Amino acid sequence: MIIATVALVTGLWVVASEKQSSGEAHQVGGSKYPEAEFQNQFLKARLYLPDSQRGYYRGTRFDWAGLISRVDYDRHSFLCEFNQEHDPFNHDDVCGTAEEFDIDSPPPGFVEAKPGDSFMKIGVGVLERPDASDYAFWKRYKIRTAGTWKIEHLPEKLTFQQNLQGPNGWAYDYTKVLEAPAGSPSVRIMRRLKNTGTQTIKTDHYGHNFSRIDNLPAGTNYSLEFRFTPVLTADSRAQDCVAVKGQSLIFTTNPPPEVGIWVRLEGFQKPQDNEIRMVNHQTGAAMTITTDQPLVKLVFYSSGGVLCPEPFVRLVIPPGVTREWTTTYRFAAENR
Repeated sequence: MIIATVALVTGLWVVASEKQSSGEAHQVGGSKYPEAEFQNQFLKARLYLPDSQRGYYRGTRFDWAGLISRVDYDRHSFLCEFNQEHDPFNHDDVCGTAEEFDIDSPPPGFVEAKPGDSFMKIGVGVLERPDASDYAFWKRYKIRTAGTWKIEHLPEKLTFQQNLQGPNGWAYDYTKVLEAPAGSPSVRIMRRLKNTGTQTIKTDHYGHNFSRIDNLPAGTNYSLEFRFTPVLTADSRAQDCVAVKGQSLIFTTNPPPEVGIWVRLEGFQKPQDNEIRMVNHQTGAAMTITTDQPLVKLVFYSSGGVLCPEPFVRLVIPPGVTREWTTTYRFAAENR
């Protein structure tokens, strides 16, 4: 695995990597893992920092940077941890604004890599292909190098930077900025990915958005509202728990914690259709997720009481080209 050395100088962390032996499982707890906060006059956001020795998430599925676990606004809370028992090396022991590249396609360099060769996972590092089997997001791959994270922390925002040189001409500069803009009950996640290698990067990207509002589990008190009329695809697994009603996805019953719901929604056509509003009708609080790129895929997942709307975008980045995309989370609350 990886050890990280973290130094804080005038608001700047530099995280360097070296090898160590495997870690062990931990209980979720804020003091156990490096974390930070940012805020404006309306809200406060808490997030975990990438740290390859002590970090909350050291798996090989999700981007290590910008894991917001909780937002507090107007006496309401948003987002959540996925699992109570926590293993930082497990692929889905993660929280809130977890984001992933390449769940629907092999990561850069994987196809041409032979067993024992390296490939690149954006936001994670250079990994090793263990055998001839296909790539699977849930597998735990050996990390050969996680590169270097630079983290700048200001009261209202954090900036994460990772420069990675992978095998066979694969390389990138990745910048991720999380901020609470002044004068707005919102959080923005701005990403900039520059292809510094010689091969074209073709990747899908999405946010998993592990969510509860006011810590209430998924069920009939919730609905998800869209700008278009959604249609469930034939491969959806609604488990008789969710259904489309007009331009909303609703719960028809309160699902048991062990039931896994996975539905894919179609019907979006315009760039502005990349907006999802999650409403908790019991507490009157809502969160709207808007991304400034067109949807290419939209999934809703729920198990263990979490709600996970997952909007996907597609990125094709030739050598020397930079792509930027932004997701905004807006928070609202009724006076009750």
